[in-house]
Amino acid sequence: MHFLSFRFSPLFLMALSAPTLFLCACSDLPLWAVMQGEVSITDYQHFSNATIKRSEQESPLPLNPGTKLHLPEMIQGESFDETMERNGTIAFIVLQHGNIIVEHYYNGYNRDSMTTSFSVAKSVVSALVGIAIDEKKIAGVDDPITRYVPELLKNDRRFSKIKLRHLLEMRSGILFDDREGSPWSDAAIFYLTPDLQSKLAALKIEHAPDKVYHYSSGDTQLLGLIIQRATGMPLPDYLQKKIWQPMGAAYDASWSLDSSEHRVPKAFCCLNARAIDFARFGQMYLNNGKINGHQIVPPDWVKMSTEVHEHAANDPASRWNIENIDELGTAYYTWYWRRMPTIDPAADIKMRPGTDFYAEGLLGQVIYIAPEQDMVIVRVGDRWGDLPWTRLFSRIAQLNPG
Repeated sequence: MHFLSFRFSPLFLMALSAPTLFLCACSDLPLWAVMQGEVSITDYQHFSNATIKRSEQESPLPLNPGTKLHLPEMIQGESFDETMERNGTIAFIVLQHGNIIVEHYYNGYNRDSMTTSFSVAKSVVSALVGIAIDEKKIAGVDDPITRYVPELLKNDRRFSKIKLRHLLEMRSGILFDDREGSPWSDAAIFYLTPDLQSKLAALKIEHAPDKVYHYSSGDTQLLGLIIQRATGMPLPDYLQKKIWQPMGAAYDASWSLDSSEHRVPKAFCCLNARAIDFARFGQMYLNNGKINGHQIVPPDWVKMSTEVHEHAANDPASRWNIENIDELGTAYYTWYWRRMPTIDPAADIKMRPGTDFYAEGLLGQVIYIAPEQDMVIVRVGDRWGDLPWTRLFSRIAQLNPG
């Protein structure tokens, strides 16, 4: 499940009267969103944005075209590139041993093309939490969130029971509708509102924390606010200083804001960058938080934030934060990352966590990390298409042991 997917039918758009369009333009549902009808990887063009400046010294990702990447067979009569392009892929990058093995762009895009990451941004927020804890700006994941957002106590004293850990695990118990397909879900409202702070201040409790896993972009937005208050820096500035420039990003990035007036970053979704720099971020995590000789994210945080954690619950989904259990997209949700399962039909426990992990966003934005093959795979797309992306990338890694 992902934070947002809204779509209006053509008949609905045709039926909109001028008064209706006016009301849309004056509400949290802006006119451009109604007329566009669905989310897009170029939505950042409609938002105010905070610039994240590139590094003065780009970290090297050497091109190694001599290494042949073994690919699985696709649809008969169609090449791999044709399949990728037909499924809406705009960038496909494979790194192995720190070298670029494949870097392809499709559908009119190129290396310079900026796109939004959607929920891949959550994994970046996770990294910033680990850095803030390492710097003693945040005491630890067991800090109550009301230490940083005390105004939530005015809504409900039970907010004091929620810890940063619960936000990271999507087990906060905060009421939040992350339902796909509705432009009036909480996630869609958070995406489009010009005043995120007022929406955060209105959050309510559904149940006690740590009972069940419930994917919630509201949890990440709260954590973004906590990082800002703990560090005394805007989230984009903290990313620039602590990750983007130290990791040797080749391009400027940006983080979309709710409005030019309030300037609250959309922490849960809207980090905008180039695919090659998302590959650098993946390489950094593959190297336990280090890139180009610099330790950027603490190695113990990389391990802790990407491993599967057990919780006190009876059913497997709640106990292990398992998404889409028994389906093709099954994954363990960790601290804003997902870990691939490994299946052994002959074992007593049929499914257990594998070694591969990944960041994933709406429309199939993926940073896939395969430690055993020393490989990073990045896919950026303007739609999901009909391929199970993470299963495909797992197969590609298996075919290329290095």
